[in-house]
Amino acid sequence: MVILNRRFRNFIVLVLIIFLCLVAITATFRQSEIISTLKSKTIDFFKPIQEKVFSLFSPVIGFFNYIRDYINLRDRYLELKAENSSLREGYVESANLRVENDALRKLLDIKLRGGYETITARVIGFSNENWQSEVILNVGVSDGISQGMGVINEDGLVGVITRAGSSSCNVRLINDPQSSIGVRVLSSRKLGVLKGSQGGIISLDYIPVGETVLKGDIIITSEYGNLPGEILVGRVSKVSEDESSLYKIVEIEPFADFRRLEYVLVLKQ
Repeated sequence: MVILNRRFRNFIVLVLIIFLCLVAITATFRQSEIISTLKSKTIDFFKPIQEKVFSLFSPVIGFFNYIRDYINLRDRYLELKAENSSLREGYVESANLRVENDALRKLLDIKLRGGYETITARVIGFSNENWQSEVILNVGVSDGISQGMGVINEDGLVGVITRAGSSSCNVRLINDPQSSIGVRVLSSRKLGVLKGSQGGIISLDYIPVGETVLKGDIIITSEYGNLPGEILVGRVSKVSEDESSLYKIVEIEPFADFRRLEYVLVLKQ
């Protein structure tokens, strides 16, 4: 009898539990006022806790978000930097090729017009001091270069080769203090000697006081020197006289810009 009573109580309890579960499920689906009230109370109860937790962990979350954004931005920055570098290298290479092609085209045009037998060379060194004004070229004896050959570019005479090695050579520019070249005044055909100086000023010497030389007169090489004749050198920039001298003081402005020399032609003798 005791066992039957205990089984009956257990059965009643099970039935009540099932009934309460069904009521709870039904109330949940129907959004009953009791469940809604319980939810509201639960939200109100946990609100202070949520605020404390959020205020506590918000800086930490923000810090990790900042690190993530920084990493993403840095990766993007590195990508843009690499892209910019690649574009810049391409632009520089394109510009250099264009400048090089233009320079070589001009030199080729001079070669064809002048009928000179020449060797194309590139400037690889430069020395511009008060006592010396020279450039170094990337050609030498193995290329057919020898001392005394003239060097020109698209503007005119640059200088004369003074030393030649196996694969390079030194060119004395026409404004060097030791430079001395036979030239003519184009308009009058008068002969003179072109000389450099320590200050870089180029002068036309041995023009008698009685001769007419005007500012702007063109100076060319003379056929009586070691260089071919009729090569453009420069123009007269200043003419003056000294009562104690038999010759005029004539200054020459060269056509060639020695500061921008890149490619030149060596005139083979």
